[in-house]
Amino acid sequence: MDSGIKLRGDVILEYTMDEELSGNGTLACVMKGYKADGGICCETSSMRVQPGSIGRIWFEIKVQGKAAGIQRRWEGVNAIEKGYLVTQAVSEFEGVRVNRISHPLYPDILGAIPCMVGVFESGSYHSAFPDSCLLKGSMATVPGEDSAAVKEEFVQFICEKVSRDPWLKEHPPEVIFTGYFAEPSEIPVDSPIVQTLNQSFIKVMGKEPVVSGREGAADIRFMNCYGDTPTVIFGPGLTEQMHANNEWVNIEDLIQSTKILAHTILEWCQTD
Repeated sequence: MDSGIKLRGDVILEYTMDEELSGNGTLACVMKGYKADGGICCETSSMRVQPGSIGRIWFEIKVQGKAAGIQRRWEGVNAIEKGYLVTQAVSEFEGVRVNRISHPLYPDILGAIPCMVGVFESGSYHSAFPDSCLLKGSMATVPGEDSAAVKEEFVQFICEKVSRDPWLKEHPPEVIFTGYFAEPSEIPVDSPIVQTLNQSFIKVMGKEPVVSGREGAADIRFMNCYGDTPTVIFGPGLTEQMHANNEWVNIEDLIQSTKILAHTILEWCQTD
C-alpha cells in the first residue's frame, strides 16, 4: 500500500486466537464466511513449502490396580507396574505404525507420527500403595488417514497387547480421547497456490524449495475442509524450535520469507 501498488484481488490477513488448543479461532472465521481462492498459513516451516500437515490426537488411559496396605502389599496390585506395561504397549503401537504408514510428503515417517505417553500419574503418598494410574499422551496421523479408524485400532491394540497380563485381561485399561484433536490435511502439490509460492521462492532464493509435510498440526485443516480455501504452509522459523524454552527465528529467513510472500501476493493477485 505504501508503494502505491494496487492489487486486482483482495488480501485477507487472519490473526486468530486459540490455535494451540483447538484452532477454533480459524474455524470461527470460516463459519463467518471468510474464504479466498488460495491461502498461506505462516506456521514455522523451516523455509519449506508444505502443502500438508499431520493430525494430532490426545488420549488418556486409566489403569486400575488393587488397593492394599503397604504392610500387606502382596495382596494388592501395583498400578505403577501395570501402567508401565501399558506405556510399553503404546510404544509398540508407534513401532507398528512406523513400519506400515507411508506418505510422499513425509519420507522420515518416524518423525512425522510420534505416539507416546507424556504424563504418568500414579500414587499419592510415599508409604501408600498405588492402586490407580493415569497416562496422558498423544499420537499423530498423516493426510489421508481416517482418524476414527486410527483411534479404534489404538484401543484394540492396547487392550489386546496388555491382555497377556492376567490382571489387565480381567481389568482392561480404559482409553479416553480428550483434549486436543486435529485432523490431518493436505492439498495437491500441483495446486495453483503451491506452484505460485514455489516460483516466488525460486525468484528470491535462486533455488528450488523443499516441498514437504509439516510435522505438526495446523489450522489449514479448517481452511481446506470447510473454508473452500486451498491453503499451503510457509513461514520462517525452524519447526524443531516450536515450543522450545528459547524460541528464535533466523533474521535472514524472516527477511527472505517476507520477500517471498510479497512476490506471491503480487503474482497471485496481479496489479493494475
